[in-house]
Amino acid sequence: MPKVAKKETKVTKRGKNEEVKKRKRKAKKDPNAPKNPMSAYLLFCEEWREKVKAQNPDSSFGELGRLLGEQWRAYTDDQKAPYIAKHEKAKAKYATEKAAYDAKKAQEDEDEDEDESD
Repeated sequence: MPKVAKKETKVTKRGKNEEVKKRKRKAKKDPNAPKNPMSAYLLFCEEWREKVKAQNPDSSFGELGRLLGEQWRAYTDDQKAPYIAKHEKAKAKYATEKAAYDAKKAQEDEDEDEDESD
């Protein structure tokens, strides 16, 4: 009869048994890699945050986020269109930068492989 592996468990402060997650090391990001474009909502927030903060000086960070979210949801598609257009433009620029970065990275990896085989 085959042996069955037991799951590791640990008791937490609340007394519940939980599976122990094996930690995986996260790969470091390349600082030269292009950054993802901001969403239309984030572009909107960037433009409106100071105005909303001036209207509500005692608001906390979370309250400002809530107010901005309500304002964004109240916008019509026509009002959102400029932010969506900016996002699409940034997304296209990111795609070209990412393709160029990936091609350069692949070329560098090929060069390293050739150097190791020599």
